[in-house]
Amino acid sequence: MELENKEVKKNEQENKKDDIKEENKMNIEEENKKEPDNKEEKKEEEIKKIKKERKISELEKLIDYKYNDKGELLHKITKKKCGKLNQQEYDLVGLYVQCYVENLIITKFDLNILYVPNKSNNYLNRDETIPQCKILTTKDFSTNPKCLILIQGTGVVRLGQWARSVCINENLDLGTMIPYVDKAIKNNYSVIIMNPNERKDFKTEEEIEEFKTMESHSVYVYNNIIKKNNNIKDIYIVAHSRGGECAVEILLNNKEDLMEGKIKKIAFTDSVHGEDYLKLGKDGVKLFRKISRNYIGSDKPLGAFVRDYTTSYGGVDCYSSGHSKHEYTSGSAIEEIFKYFSENKNE
Repeated sequence: MELENKEVKKNEQENKKDDIKEENKMNIEEENKKEPDNKEEKKEEEIKKIKKERKISELEKLIDYKYNDKGELLHKITKKKCGKLNQQEYDLVGLYVQCYVENLIITKFDLNILYVPNKSNNYLNRDETIPQCKILTTKDFSTNPKCLILIQGTGVVRLGQWARSVCINENLDLGTMIPYVDKAIKNNYSVIIMNPNERKDFKTEEEIEEFKTMESHSVYVYNNIIKKNNNIKDIYIVAHSRGGECAVEILLNNKEDLMEGKIKKIAFTDSVHGEDYLKLGKDGVKLFRKISRNYIGSDKPLGAFVRDYTTSYGGVDCYSSGHSKHEYTSGSAIEEIFKYFSENKNE
């Protein structure tokens, strides 16, 4: 009987050891499952922090690509252009492009940063009490009588960009406003760059109540900054894609600037501004057509006539941008646009 009890105890101890081993094994497996999740969480937190701080040097560490001196985004090792990316990679590359272009255009031309909206008239100072976004101007904006307004299209593009896909897949000369600012300065224009897609504060990410739409941003900037600058006598506008709707909205809210000849020329690039211009009235529409052109996607040579306003949805004559793809039209048409701006207004 005593021997039997010992055997039972021995079996119980063996079973207990097995249970402990199994429990330890399960704990280890559970830890191994948790560890990758924790690593992913840490990585996500790190990415969020870098995204918020928007430091180019830190963003460059997270991606395999970098801009060269020619404005081409190339792989750091293979030196090839950007290949197929997953969504997270594309988002990071997109943010890198945004920060890189903004920093480059500001430093290259020593541009002023203005913060809008603003409770006071001192747009050069950031107001931490309200959500704001940035716009840019050349240093001579407050004194130069000739002003060029640049308005991008809708979507992911931000300060200084015409098309992010072109910035990624082609180069910055075709995808950004840098050549426009350069050429404007050389031709004695001041420049103001709008930022109509930025609906949230660039630091806090709070919604900017005043800028629910692209048009509300554009009209605010025009009415509060451009129009109140009494030194500006001649205004020229380049507006891409849905930026064309912003330009038309500016005209509808400031018809006197059109009728009195303050707004000299408008160059749309593959604009989708529709028929809202008809609200300008008979005389307003006539003048709008006289001072406007739409440089559209076309296989025809740069500057070639494509169709007149009677067959154009946007109500203005259309000319070739020199490129068939929508996103390339602004970068491609630059020479023709400045040539058009320099033509005698009575021609």
